Amino acid sequence: MTHTQYRTNPDAAPGEPCAWTADGTGVQPGGDAGGDIQAGQSYSVRYRRADRPWAMITRTAYPARVPDRSGVFVVRVETEWLVSTDPLDPGRTETWSECVHDDEPDIYPSAADAEKAAVRVATDLLDDGCSQNWDGLAPQ
Repeated sequence: MTHTQYRTNPDAAPGEPCAWTADGTGVQPGGDAGGDIQAGQSYSVRYRRADRPWAMITRTAYPARVPDRSGVFVVRVETEWLVSTDPLDPGRTETWSECVHDDEPDIYPSAADAEKAAVRVATDLLDDGCSQNWDGLAPQ
């Protein structure tokens, strides 16, 4: 299975209704998403789909160290697709999930600069639900 089946929807047109919309909680602290390379606070956005209440997408932006490049940082975005049995408690009732990490193209000279950029990226993600092309179902 490739990750690309869940990623950017090339058919999404501006102004069309989106299957995936931000869940209304805004940008939230994202916790530990990046393990050892995470270099500051992470920020997450969740999308829900009205016809699939048990499914959600969480996108988390965080500052990350660039391995083998001292003093160079990027913003990494983790996208997680999750299916659960209880939409109100997805973490404890998860039945399937998959995630992928992508780096934003800009580089930063400090973790603090990258963290500020991570906040901007997460804020931009609030309006990015239309880019998700997942049907909300776990693969068979």
